[in-house]
Amino acid sequence: MNKNIKIITFSGVDGAGKTTILTKVKELIENKYNKKVVVVRHRPSILPILSAIKHGKKEAEKKTMEVLPRTGGNKSKLSSLVRFSYYLTDYIFGQFVLYFKYTRKDTIIIYDRYYFDFINDSRRTNIDLNSKFVKFFYNFVFKPKLNIFLYASPEVILSRKQEMDEKSIVELTDKYKNLFAEFDNKYDQEYLAIENIDIEETMNIIENQIK
Repeated sequence: MNKNIKIITFSGVDGAGKTTILTKVKELIENKYNKKVVVVRHRPSILPILSAIKHGKKEAEKKTMEVLPRTGGNKSKLSSLVRFSYYLTDYIFGQFVLYFKYTRKDTIIIYDRYYFDFINDSRRTNIDLNSKFVKFFYNFVFKPKLNIFLYASPEVILSRKQEMDEKSIVELTDKYKNLFAEFDNKYDQEYLAIENIDIEETMNIIENQIK
């Protein structure tokens, strides 16, 4: 396995097959390359979700699971800025915690969603801020070696999940593809957009990257 790959991120709209591919990649690294793998959800989470301050950790996690993504109604710029600053702090300082906890022990970290969601789909975390403003702060966030965006046509996605309408799927897919193309030209890391129709083909592309 490529020794430079310590962290892998997966992004994709709901229904793009992200969870399925992520699980298979985890199994591949563990079984074929004999590496320990830990899956991290969205952010390092050295800081608790904000609602935990009010409801407690268990109750906050329960409430989060019960609410569909992208259904928050926050329109306050001040509230959005506070929320974003909180999560940004988690990303900036969390990278050091994860390094000492996992990376330096040769454990591979796989992110199920990453900072890119704040740029392209901030509504998912109930934030309403200009995407260019949020993108600027990616300069201060750790950049994993391999970043993968999975996508499919609206027809395929809607056959898997009905959480988003066709227009939103198209808009978000275009945003992610454009962002990954931009970052792939700007940074040294890999930013791959893969059309996830055939699982075996998708896995072949990813394995070629991690070898």
